[in-house]
Amino acid sequence: MFNFKFNSISDAIFMQSSNGQYHGLYVWSVVLIVLLSISITFLVYKVQIKNIGKKIK
Repeated sequence: MFNFKFNSISDAIFMQSSNGQYHGLYVWSVVLIVLLSISITFLVYKVQIKNIGKKIK
C-alpha cells in the first residue's frame, strides 16, 4: 500500500520530489510541531486532572 523506502538518511531528511524540489525539512518541522503540541497538551491536562483529583479528596 505504501512505499516508504529511502536509499539513505539524507533522502529521508530532504525528500526530493519529482520536480527537483526539496520539501523534507518543511515536512519534518510540521511533524515536530504537531507532536510537541500534542504532548504538551496531554501533559497540561494530566496536571489539571491531578489537581482536580486532589480537590475532590
